[in-house]
Order: sequence, then structure tokens, then C-alpha cells
Amino acid sequence: MIGIVVASHGKLADEMVATASQIVGPLAATTTCSVQPGISADQLRADLKAAVATVETGDGVLVLADLFGGSPCTQSLNLCGSLNLEVLSGVNLPILLKANSLRSQMPLAQLAKTLAEYGQRNITVASELLKAEQQRPLH
Repeated sequence: MIGIVVASHGKLADEMVATASQIVGPLAATTTCSVQPGISADQLRADLKAAVATVETGDGVLVLADLFGGSPCTQSLNLCGSLNLEVLSGVNLPILLKANSLRSQMPLAQLAKTLAEYGQRNITVASELLKAEQQRPLH
């Protein structure tokens, strides 16, 4: 099973995993890594490496980072050369839930690509859908 590390600024990662667990139950081989103000790049990289080690089961680890170019993302990318990682930025709750459901069905690199495509396809202006439905003529 592919491990998952949700990495974010503040408490976002912890809350996202807690919320996902409320929806689908405990997430196996999943942990978080949170960046607190003032943490050094070296300490964050060490924290990320430790988080990865706790969820690595032999199939690699997907790091779901909050922000492209942010510290969780860049420090995770620094670990890609030495660990079997894929880093996906822009994590949100639907992507975490989808990652949890697909991670036993495909290899790590394919999972990362599938999730990126899923995220891009599923961001919706929901209010526009409602307005369009309200404007449809009744039969």
C-alpha cells in the first residue's frame, strides 16, 4: 500500500486527516507533517523524512502538500532523490479521500498523475450549477 503524508502550514494537515477519518474511518498508513512558524528548512526536512518512514510499506509514499512552492512542498521535493516519493501540491479533502481509495490500485507515479487530473476536473463553481438548474424550463 502506498503511504500518504499530508504536509502543510499550520494545523491544516492534521485537520484534513481528522476530517477525512470522520468521513471514511481511520486512514491506514497516513500521517501528517505540519510547518510551524520559525521552523528551519533542515528541521522540516527531518520531520518530513521521519513522517515518510512511518508510512512507507514498500510501495512508496505520496506527499500531499498544501501549496506549490511552499516549504512543505519544496522540502518534500528535496527528499525525492533519496526516497521513493511523489509530491502533489494543492491538497484538498476530495484529493485526500480519492488518494486513500485508489492507492492500492496503481503504482505511485500513476496515482500522483491520476490525483492531479482528478483535482483539476473536480473544482466546480457549484453556484453556477444551481443557477443553471433553476433556469431550466419545466416540462
